[in-house]
Amino acid sequence: MYKQYFQKSKIFLYPLLGIKKGIKYVPFETYFTWEDNYDLKDKKLICLYKQKRNKRWLEFEDIMLLKNKLFYDYKHLGDDMHLYVFDTSHIDKDYDRIVKGKYSEISKLTKNFIAKFFGEAGLIAEYIDQYLHPEYYHEEYAHELNVDEDLIKKVWELCDKPDLKKETLVYKLDQKLDVFNNKLLSLHINNKYLLDYE
Repeated sequence: MYKQYFQKSKIFLYPLLGIKKGIKYVPFETYFTWEDNYDLKDKKLICLYKQKRNKRWLEFEDIMLLKNKLFYDYKHLGDDMHLYVFDTSHIDKDYDRIVKGKYSEISKLTKNFIAKFFGEAGLIAEYIDQYLHPEYYHEEYAHELNVDEDLIKKVWELCDKPDLKKETLVYKLDQKLDVFNNKLLSLHINNKYLLDYE
């Protein structure tokens, strides 16, 4: 079990972009909302990148971000910080389920996208499978937590709900962006653990 908070937008929405896990360029952080710009009803995924604009990055940006079928908007935030907004309204019901922490109720199609992104083997894949299919792990969690299995079944979900405060980018376009004190979930493939804090 993993007990520290991690961005649910990164685990349950980012895989829908179709960007292969383990690539060189990954978001510095992801969010469901951007204060005063996009809220939950807009069904957006907000990806913040810290990256110098070199030739290789520009090729990645063009193909994987700007030409992504879900791409919606882009903002340059200065100091090599780039914000990309993606529209996930095509999975509006799943978006709402994710925001409510009802991960087991996500549609089969969306679950397949998430599972495919994280793969079938390793600790990350095991965590994801537990979150998407908790019914197979209730007994194991009850034993690990030393509680009655009925209690686990009553809660049902094995992953905590999104912290909507942490899942909201608070940034005005005329201010400096300070994100370097945050602990961030890394999406690099070579990380040993699901939640490898940098």
